[in-house]
Amino acid sequence: MVSASSLLLLPSSVRDLASCVVADVAACTTPSSTLTSPASPSTLSVTVFYRATALLPGQSSPAHLRLTWTRSPLGPTLSFSPSASSPAVVLRRRRGTQSVSVDGAAQPQLVVFWDLTAARYDASLEPHSGYYFVAVAGADVVLAVGDLAAEFVEERFEGRIPKAAALTVPFARRERVVAPDPAAMHTARRVRFAEGGPDHEVSVGCSGGGVGGAAEEELWVSVDGKRAVQARRPRLNFRGNQTVFVDGAPVDVMWDLHGWWFREPPYGSAVVMLRARSALESRLWLEEEEVATAVPGFSLVLQAFKSRADGLSSAPAH
Repeated sequence: MVSASSLLLLPSSVRDLASCVVADVAACTTPSSTLTSPASPSTLSVTVFYRATALLPGQSSPAHLRLTWTRSPLGPTLSFSPSASSPAVVLRRRRGTQSVSVDGAAQPQLVVFWDLTAARYDASLEPHSGYYFVAVAGADVVLAVGDLAAEFVEERFEGRIPKAAALTVPFARRERVVAPDPAAMHTARRVRFAEGGPDHEVSVGCSGGGVGGAAEEELWVSVDGKRAVQARRPRLNFRGNQTVFVDGAPVDVMWDLHGWWFREPPYGSAVVMLRARSALESRLWLEEEEVATAVPGFSLVLQAFKSRADGLSSAPAH
């Protein structure tokens, strides 16, 4: 069942969601797929956040690891970040092994293994099967992603490193897309708001009015085909939030459309964030220093850029 609460204004800390890094929230997603429609956006990048399953050398808490899939002329490109402050390592080959340092350490603390040669994709840049990415620190597997990861660990290390009991669970996801129609955007993802919970289809749409402004402008978010959030006149209500209930648990939906309506390409974008939370959490947004102690909940951030008149991406490259 899905229900909604009344509209509120977002606190100022959410107004820069376009550049945010979601911190310390835990759950999982299934492979995403963009549903086909006349205004289906083109995905620029998909960043998936994971919590390491074991401590890295010299660290007192589990590291946050990131895999980013980006579009290139040669197809999807994978990069890996071992922490929020470490630069991304671009894995240019389809298969390989590489040592990685964390936070500028003199000696590498991680060895990563990956194989995308048989990876299979749907509409997303992230493969849904036929691949693995594994990060090892000493005698521990700290990250195991892909349907072939457990098999690789067993064959490669022959029992010297325990076989991964399960794939590493992502705790957040951020996607950047370009809408082919600057007056409208619609994208859909399959997500799981809680580990072990059912999959749900989340659709996000934004219409900018038809020719001459005849069509009504609105933002909407649907869960499993049911309209959960509908913000009319978004040029006035360009920042806001609502709380919906999915599987009996609260999910906060927050949006910032100021850039979409009032900034020119390549800087204008619409940002929509869904964040699952415990019923014990009273605030929709936690300040950065308090996030680490928050009750965990899954986060999905979608950032949509307008396409230029020439059809090229208007999104700034990074």
